[in-house]
Amino acid sequence: MDSPDPLDRLVRNVPAWNARRARGPLAEVDLRGADLRGLDLRGVDLWYARLDGARLDGAILAGAVLDRVDLTEASLCGAQMHGVRMRSAIVERTSLRGTCLAEAELSLTRFVDVDLDAAVFTGATLLGVSFAGCDLDGALGLDPAAGWRVVEDDPGAGKPRPAFGVDRRGALHGRLRGVG
Repeated sequence: MDSPDPLDRLVRNVPAWNARRARGPLAEVDLRGADLRGLDLRGVDLWYARLDGARLDGAILAGAVLDRVDLTEASLCGAQMHGVRMRSAIVERTSLRGTCLAEAELSLTRFVDVDLDAAVFTGATLLGVSFAGCDLDGALGLDPAAGWRVVEDDPGAGKPRPAFGVDRRGALHGRLRGVG
């Protein structure tokens, strides 16, 4: 008998999980607070999943589909997310410390107050991505011509102000340093 618990189904068999997702209507998956640390979830379809507060430290998510996922206050320290597709995602107060996002498709994803120390973005697609309140100094492989923007706090207004963006001649404005 098929388990009604989505976490149990996911952990038991990723190909069966993906087949079930492909057959059924596209619906939100509630995996809030799930403990998925160290699991091999290569190619998993987590489109429109609620993963807020989830623990994915050391998980292998290479080639996964994470479009429209909510990763608020999740932990993905050291996760392997090479080639992941994570478009229009919400990533707030999340730890991506040491996470590999090389060759990832991250278009329109919003990173807010995210720990990006030693996170690798080499070859990632970052069109329309914003990094609000993120310290990018420790992140690796960010290409300033990739279309992302930085939103900084305006001390006078107490809220974020628009990004300075990228000088097309190669010089960076705002707080960006050591990107490359």
